[in-house]
Amino acid sequence: MNAAILIIAAALELTPGKFEVLVRPKAQKRDRVVQFAAEEMTNFLSRALGAPVKLTTKFNPNRTQIVLGSNDWSVAAGINTAKLPRDGFVLKTKGNALYIAGADDNPKSLKGGTHYFQRATLFGVYEFLERYVGCRFYFPGELGEVVPRKDRVTVPELNETCAPAWTERSFSTNRGSWYDETKDSSAEFMKELYRLRMETRMLPCCHGQYKSKLVQRFGKEHPEYFYMNKKGERVVSDAETKHVHDSHLCYTSAAWDEIYKDAKSYLSGEGPEVRGIIMGKKPPYKIGWDKQASCGMYYDIMPNDGLKRCYCPVCTAAFAKAKNPVNYATEVIWGKTAELGRRLKADGVGGYLTQMAYSGYRDVPDVELPDNIIVTVCNNGAWVQGKFADRDFALVKRWYEKAGKMKLYNNTGKFRSHATDIPDVPTTTPFAVARFYNRVSPYVRGAYFCGPADRFLYTAMNSYVFSRIAWYGQADVAAIMDEHYRLMYGAAAKPMKEFFTEIERKWMKEVLGEIIETSIGTKNLIASEFRMRTEIYSEKAIKPLAALLDKAAAAVPAGSLEARRIALVRREYVDAPLKAAQVYTAGLSVAAEKARRVAHPPKSVVKFKPTTITVGKNEADKPFKAVKFAADIKPGKWYRISYFVKGEDIKPNAKRGGAQAVVWQSEAIDKGKVYPATGFDGSFDWVHHSSEFRIPKRVPEDFKPEVDVRIIHATGTAHFDGLIVEEIEKKKKK
Repeated sequence: MNAAILIIAAALELTPGKFEVLVRPKAQKRDRVVQFAAEEMTNFLSRALGAPVKLTTKFNPNRTQIVLGSNDWSVAAGINTAKLPRDGFVLKTKGNALYIAGADDNPKSLKGGTHYFQRATLFGVYEFLERYVGCRFYFPGELGEVVPRKDRVTVPELNETCAPAWTERSFSTNRGSWYDETKDSSAEFMKELYRLRMETRMLPCCHGQYKSKLVQRFGKEHPEYFYMNKKGERVVSDAETKHVHDSHLCYTSAAWDEIYKDAKSYLSGEGPEVRGIIMGKKPPYKIGWDKQASCGMYYDIMPNDGLKRCYCPVCTAAFAKAKNPVNYATEVIWGKTAELGRRLKADGVGGYLTQMAYSGYRDVPDVELPDNIIVTVCNNGAWVQGKFADRDFALVKRWYEKAGKMKLYNNTGKFRSHATDIPDVPTTTPFAVARFYNRVSPYVRGAYFCGPADRFLYTAMNSYVFSRIAWYGQADVAAIMDEHYRLMYGAAAKPMKEFFTEIERKWMKEVLGEIIETSIGTKNLIASEFRMRTEIYSEKAIKPLAALLDKAAAAVPAGSLEARRIALVRREYVDAPLKAAQVYTAGLSVAAEKARRVAHPPKSVVKFKPTTITVGKNEADKPFKAVKFAADIKPGKWYRISYFVKGEDIKPNAKRGGAQAVVWQSEAIDKGKVYPATGFDGSFDWVHHSSEFRIPKRVPEDFKPEVDVRIIHATGTAHFDGLIVEEIEKKKKK
């Protein structure tokens, strides 16, 4: 491109004091989105140019102006936001004005609450600030915002419509502790969500059958609608499974007729009272359509979480025909889903049914799906590696061939069901996130990135990279991260890159461990807390990380913005894991516990004998091997369990496996309190473990006060000694 063309392409020059941001009068009352967009625009432009940027409500053709929102001026400039795709916006220069406009709703507030409203003008402002000002929104707050200083901002001639590559773009709302306690974390999280341009409309796709309250509405009159257990009993309550999604259907029963009638009623525009639709987590329920199950022209018919197998003769026969025993319900669930879709069409009812490929029915079915079925596919996403990642990708492609572009529901989160709830272990893996989403992007219409952590900063760059792919379809993660290190840390970019490369390596290679196959996809054998604190993030292992931060801090001026950012990283990524390791390892001290017992002789409610348990490789398929001891534990009381354990080559073969103790059991519901939550594994000398717990006031009729020592989901040998359970006084929290 030559200089003459460059001169012609330069349409506007934004210099301090010589331009304004224009919104229509009283925008704060009628156009809250536009008003917030103006606040963001003037804030970042003022910081970039080093001078305040004026906000005006009067159009002046003789003055350079940035016109925000859909209004008479943008219409006169030829912009029709009604014709734009959802979340799309226009960037257009005409005369002395730059127009940024898209479809916007007028929510009650942008500081908190729901984010499901149109805000395309705001998205346009962020696009402009990133593209032409050079701003970067890694996370809210001065430490996460990059605003380069400029003498002027040059805007080329523009007449461009922008829209996201994915129509559905969301990540977990459980963001962990905010790094700045002086801020309103909910408002700051909303800023992140806005700036990363997440979705503005919810398409329900998660456990709609539970949200339809089927058991509350039909349990008494139609127990045949609900699943049969192995005893031949219909289950119409949560007596067998203490789970938020408490009722499960007999999936060959007439319950599907009720689901169809509900869907038809909603999609036909009827009120919830027609079908007696109720909502709420517990009585008294309210009449109403649950927005997480029915929204717009979409109705969610997905089964409840933790699918319970029905053992009635009809279901048993149907499930026996499954090609894949793990996904035994595939043809039954998707067959009924397709049937309901065809019935809606036959009855002339518009709209869509949403269904997720999930536990027990993830496979692509043989049945043909009508085009009013919207598919979501669940898998674990970015943290699955190697041949298992290839297997998950192949499933995505098969679903694409079957039903077109789908939404992905990716359980890549640091919480108990899918990874680990062990606090203060960083989960920052932007390269893994990019590898996965770049690969699947051509086959999806969007994704829910369920990636929460206990600390917000652990997920910030994961979400940022996800947002780039969700908006643009692909992202060069190496370029993004190199820019991130340079803009955030200046002269310390190189050691900070080395630091975060090691953080990602530790999570992907050491924490996640080996991979196993489950009914909802591949899962990792997460390292135990014992290994996490004594090996992976031990004091010794943390020292090289601290050294990299020392090197980074020495490369930048003391007190600079870069130095403050490095200090924040040290606090969250080094100091927090180090403190956790120190506290944990102190608790492992056998000598300290023996001294405590001498100083304060405990009165144990269990008579324990030293026990050794060995599980050989030929017994690896057994869920556990245990030795039980009677215990005089009582409902409603607080206790402390304490024991010593020594391990020899303990190797888990399922999540959370290892050497553990279990307090109280109920044979009917197989419930117990497990200590520690992730078992001791590996080979190690004698260590100590203790935990405090409370027995619920209400216990099952077959409550058995006992303590087990076990090897659970693992092979190897564990020696247990000195186990005591003592009643304690627990102070109430104020």
